[in-house]
Amino acid sequence: MGDKDWISELPDALLCRILSFLPTTIWAVRTSILSKRWNNVWTCVPNLDLDCGGNFGYHHCDHDRFAMFVDRVLCSRDSSDIKKFRLRTCVTDLARVEGWICTAVRRNVVELELELDAGEKYTFVLPRSVFSCKTLKVLKLHGSLCIPYAPPASRCFPSLKCLLVSVKSPGCKSLMENMKVSALELKTLRMSLSKKYPGENVLIDAPKLEKLDVQTHLEGVSNYSLDARSLVNANIDFDDYFADRASLPKHAIALLAGISNVKYLSLKTSYLRAGELPFFPNLNKLKVVVYRCKYWDLLAVLLENAPNLEDLDLEDGTMRDEKHSKLHWKPPKVVPNCLLSHLKTITLCPFRGQKIDMELAEYLLNNGHLLDKMTLYASYFWHTLDVGSALRMFNRASMTCQVEYNRINRY
Repeated sequence: MGDKDWISELPDALLCRILSFLPTTIWAVRTSILSKRWNNVWTCVPNLDLDCGGNFGYHHCDHDRFAMFVDRVLCSRDSSDIKKFRLRTCVTDLARVEGWICTAVRRNVVELELELDAGEKYTFVLPRSVFSCKTLKVLKLHGSLCIPYAPPASRCFPSLKCLLVSVKSPGCKSLMENMKVSALELKTLRMSLSKKYPGENVLIDAPKLEKLDVQTHLEGVSNYSLDARSLVNANIDFDDYFADRASLPKHAIALLAGISNVKYLSLKTSYLRAGELPFFPNLNKLKVVVYRCKYWDLLAVLLENAPNLEDLDLEDGTMRDEKHSKLHWKPPKVVPNCLLSHLKTITLCPFRGQKIDMELAEYLLNNGHLLDKMTLYASYFWHTLDVGSALRMFNRASMTCQVEYNRINRY
């Protein structure tokens, strides 16, 4: 009884389920050596993870051997559907890779993840069949590939719910000058556009989009066009530390204007100025992370343009010097509506106790009629007893507001 192979007696469906949790498909294939009972079980595993790393060594792998392995896996499968298809490889034969992806599409793939390195001279163009796949719900793209500007139909990705795009420097620049995503059912979109190409256009047509995550070099994007009327949550990282400061504002404003109906916004920037920031009528929660910015000017406009703001989190990464000790807080001419009737929680980090910090804290406390809590974070280096004493002396519009001044940084 103790020597009986109970696992091999399990039904095929359950064995396939077990094999689908193995790290990569090659491990599933290797189970065929266990016994004759396992010879063909792996051929109906619903998840295929084809990774030229590990046993194939990725950058130093035998690409021909890996390609033959993938061919064998796809040819040996039964007619069952492929639920998840992940392919990670250095591309040496574009047509062959396209054939593998099209096979997954024909097998009604639900989740497709491609991590392709085509080198410096080539870019892998997403096959047209992917755009019309009715079963595809999750698409993840990494590396030397692109979504062409002119997809095969005006409405693509009929069932797509989640799209993650992370592209690096392509060999064929023209293919990356424009990118268009048109998906009626798309709910989550994450884009990381890491290289700079003047004239680039990013067009997003996703009326049901709820969550947007963008990291981008803004001087490379001359036009953002978004139809994201259902957007709830946005995380925008303007990778602008080395950006052209002259062209940055218009690019940033164009993107922010396209998501102005958002409820929760996280914004990270180095050189964005107040300028002509859009109006955010629905914004409820705002986190701003700034480096090198005059955050006090930016903050004044954001408060004015977000009348329903309830939660504000400001993280200031500006390197302070002697001139900062002489700066003054310039409040808006009229107290913003959010301070009078909505703002409940404020977080300032780090709070250095300089003149402009104290004036800002005093202004917020004096005008925040519904404030419940203000939390100030400071490293030990910046913490002084005088700051804590001064904070307790400030008048407060809200008698229930609690002020916490923490000696240690939250990080």
